[in-house]
Amino acid sequence: MLCPAGWRIALLLAAAMVLPAAHAASLQVAPISLEFSPREQAQSVWLSNTGTAPVRAQVRVLQWSQPDQADQLDPTRELVASPPMVEIAPGDKQMIRIIRMSPGAPASEKSYRLIIDELPVTGAAAPAAGGGLQFLLRYSVPVFLAVADPVPASPKPTDVSGLTAVMERTSAPVLVVANTGPQRIKISQLVYVDAQGVRTPLAPGLLGYVLSGQRMRWPLNFPPGQALQPGGAFKAKFNADLEEQTLPLANSRS
Repeated sequence: MLCPAGWRIALLLAAAMVLPAAHAASLQVAPISLEFSPREQAQSVWLSNTGTAPVRAQVRVLQWSQPDQADQLDPTRELVASPPMVEIAPGDKQMIRIIRMSPGAPASEKSYRLIIDELPVTGAAAPAAGGGLQFLLRYSVPVFLAVADPVPASPKPTDVSGLTAVMERTSAPVLVVANTGPQRIKISQLVYVDAQGVRTPLAPGLLGYVLSGQRMRWPLNFPPGQALQPGGAFKAKFNADLEEQTLPLANSRS
């Protein structure tokens, strides 16, 4: 089992630290998510080096599940990345093929993470002693295998009828969200709206994903002295929706 806590910390540090200009996020990845239809056998990801020094990276695919209400990453051979190791010259880019090893439609949606680790630069291209910290990035790109061909984009909001949320009243409030629907749901821009319409932002960006048939839990940072009130509701944006919806909330439990 590979715990994703490390890459979460790395990304947080990336946002907080001041990096040497020559090595400030020179490794770029596109696209930022992949979805295979049942008939697709391969897709491509591009790694670009926007810096002035060579970039080395390792690329691998890990199975993504959520046992015990938390993200878990495990080795898999169902998808492979080719090539698994790259070195990209300044201003250049490299195509990575993500290849399915077993054809056919899965019985249910399957989830993976494409992990791209920047490796230390060695030799003449390495930073000189005292030249500053050599910061290494990790990208984690969600990858999904669909059970059916994707439907055309629709202006209709995401169907959240398969979501159920529960507030656990422990030492700190915890939101537990279960997804009984056939597809993953991405939750972002979570806010709590009390009965008077006062909005309290709880997750200004991405809260996380709830995979199909799984459940996730997130601690919530309510302001001191504020608590759930009768008539209040959680609202969020789901998947790529532009408008927020109410997150269905069951009775809270202690």
